[in-house]
Amino acid sequence: MSNAHDSMIEQVAHVHAIDQSSVWLDTIRLSTCKSCSMKSGCGQRLMNQATDCKRSRIQLPMPLAMSLSVGDEVVLGIPQNAFIKASLLTFAMPLVTMLGCALLAQWLRLSEPVTVIVALLGLGLGLLLLRWYSQSDSVINSNQWQPVILRQQSSVQVQELHFTTD
Repeated sequence: MSNAHDSMIEQVAHVHAIDQSSVWLDTIRLSTCKSCSMKSGCGQRLMNQATDCKRSRIQLPMPLAMSLSVGDEVVLGIPQNAFIKASLLTFAMPLVTMLGCALLAQWLRLSEPVTVIVALLGLGLGLLLLRWYSQSDSVINSNQWQPVILRQQSSVQVQELHFTTD
């Protein structure tokens, strides 16, 4: 098995609160949404606008090897494989069941309105299957979806630009 820190998607978070066994972190919405060329079709931007959410608060177990204080910045990581799997399940499962049901209706030579209704029922079935899968014990008890604190980030870790003159 590979190192737990290989191929991680990283996000900076601020320590909001600490208790004996947990640390509460605020993740910050990145400001790149304003300058991104995909802003009109981006789901993350639409979610942020709809909820007017600038921060998300999560609770993680206190890392044993770190000494954290309220206000510290940390880098969270989630395995890239888990992120890709979750994205594929979330988007592909409902679409595949919808298309499969629509193709079945076409194969059975049902009328176009009935085919559309069967496709929508397939979409609903895909969403139900996704909900069932996401609530199964194997998914809920799996640590693959849990972000981990990779490292503490000091405020002086800002990338410096060095210019040279010829």
